[in-house]
Amino acid sequence: MITVSHFNRDPRPSNYTFEQLFGAIRLELSKNIHVINHDIPAGMGRIASVRWAKKNAGKINHITGDVHFLSYGLPSKNTILTVHDLGYYTTTLKGVKKMIYKKFWLEDPFKKVDTITAISQATKIDIMEHFHVAEEKIIIIPDPLLPGFEREQPNQNTKPVIMQIGSGANKNLERLIDAVSGLDVKLLLVNKLFDPRIKAKLLESKVEFEQRTDLSFEELKLAYKDADMLFFASEYEGFGMPIIEAQATGRPVITSTISCMPDVAGDNSALFVDPLSVSEIRNAINTLIESESIRNGIIQNGFQNIQKYSIESIAAMYEKLYLKYAD
Repeated sequence: MITVSHFNRDPRPSNYTFEQLFGAIRLELSKNIHVINHDIPAGMGRIASVRWAKKNAGKINHITGDVHFLSYGLPSKNTILTVHDLGYYTTTLKGVKKMIYKKFWLEDPFKKVDTITAISQATKIDIMEHFHVAEEKIIIIPDPLLPGFEREQPNQNTKPVIMQIGSGANKNLERLIDAVSGLDVKLLLVNKLFDPRIKAKLLESKVEFEQRTDLSFEELKLAYKDADMLFFASEYEGFGMPIIEAQATGRPVITSTISCMPDVAGDNSALFVDPLSVSEIRNAINTLIESESIRNGIIQNGFQNIQKYSIESIAAMYEKLYLKYAD
């Protein structure tokens, strides 16, 4: 049995997505691979973290995401780096901060490691275009659907409930509010509404909404059960876990025609809209409300789509990659 060392970001209350994903992957890998798990000690600075990584380096090393700088402490040979998305770099950062981040957090680590895994074709293309990384250095291994998401019968809601997840500007909540203005629907918002403009817009629009924050895994599953559909038409995503979570629970999805979302959602397994078009979003919502046949068709196709994201198939992809370095 070969041994692989996983290196993860430090545990914090706000960090859970990568931790859940790779926790599930490690559990499946443990059937055939010995994984030594390393979380950056809480409060450790970046320079100290690089030294810590060097001290704990194994024969095969895998940085599981978000802490690319650990590559400075790990050998180039047999080191793998998983990249989840480049949205923070491409859309948020500006000026000198962007230049520094590009150099030390992305560009140099991408050069240093042996292999990069990208969680979607869109992320792979971004890495190639922005950093001129050779295509053969990048392997696409999607995120898995976490065990526990299962088909749920919808509640008998008095009006259609549209679930939306995420607080970032890319999540497109402002256009969703415009799209449902005047419709007899309710928004179920799984976010923290950091932007005061959106808070004000919600109140001014008189759209009925409920907000839930800091959900546990069980609470997130309950939110899907309480919803009739998922709106996830972001302006960009690295992957878009809510798409396959909603499909697994039997909820029809409205998502974007751009970025990774068409690949993740699968053909005929969602309604696709231009995320910048309020009218397309509104028409998609009305279609799901009014057409039972379209709604049911999307739901059934969604169940087929999620098969390729099983934890077993994703872990097998990582196992195949690790075995490449075993000799």
